[in-house]
Amino acid sequence: MHQPPQGYGQGPGYGPPPGQGYGQQPGYGPPQPPYGPPPGYGTPGYGQPPKKKKTGLIVGLIVGGVVLLGLGIPGAIFASEYYSSVGKAPVSQQPPAECALSPEILNKTFTSSFQGVRDNEIKAGDIVTKQQGCSWLPPESDNVHDRALQVMVYRYEGRDAERRASESSTGSAAPSERQQQVQGIGEKAVLVSLDTDSAFSGAELRVTQGVYVVIVTYKGWDKGFFTNSPIPPAESAEVAKSVGAELVKNLPR
Repeated sequence: MHQPPQGYGQGPGYGPPPGQGYGQQPGYGPPQPPYGPPPGYGTPGYGQPPKKKKTGLIVGLIVGGVVLLGLGIPGAIFASEYYSSVGKAPVSQQPPAECALSPEILNKTFTSSFQGVRDNEIKAGDIVTKQQGCSWLPPESDNVHDRALQVMVYRYEGRDAERRASESSTGSAAPSERQQQVQGIGEKAVLVSLDTDSAFSGAELRVTQGVYVVIVTYKGWDKGFFTNSPIPPAESAEVAKSVGAELVKNLPR
C-alpha cells in the first residue's frame, strides 16, 4: 500500500475520517497522490526516448556525394582521354622500295602503322624532280606515343641531276645552333632539332646521296594522364639517324 507523502491529508476535506485507516470506509479509498504523470504518460525518465532526426546524416550524404561526384567526373574525363588511342589502323597499300623500312626500325619508332604514299613530279624542260612521301603513325593499340614518322625522297633527273641534288637545301629554317653534321650517312647529312618549349619535340635528318635527297622527320610527344611529355632529344636523334641510314642503304642505284 502506498504511503502518502509528508503532510498529505492534513488539510480539511482530505483523507479518511479521524480514527479510520485507508480502506476502512466503505466505498472510500485513499486519494490519488498529487504527483506522477497524467494518465496516458509513462513514468518520467522511463518512456521511449525521442527519435533522432536524420537531417544531419542526409545532408552529410548529399554533400559527400556531391564531392565524390565533383572528383569523379574530371577523373573519368582524364582517364577516358588518357586511354584513348593515339594511333590509326594501317592502310592496305604497301610502301614503295624507296620508303621501305624494316619492322625492327619501325618498332623502335613506335610508328608501325603505314599511312600511305604521296607522289609528285615537277618538270621544267628536261629537268625533272620526282617526290615520294611516306608516313607512319602508332598502331591503334598505343595510347601513349603520340608520334609521327614522315619520309620524303626526292630524285633529280635530267641535266646535272647530281649537282642539283648536292646543291639542294639540306639545311633547315631552324637556327644554325640547332643543326649538326652527321657522319656515315650518305654523302652529306644534317640533323636538325625540332624541340620546343612545349611538349612538342623531335628531329629532322636531311641526307644527300647521288641524285637523291632524303628527308626524315620524327616528331610528336608522349601523352600523360594530366600533361604531355616531350620525346627525349637523344631518342629523336637516334630514330632519325637510324631511319635515314636504312633508307639511304636501300635507295635504287
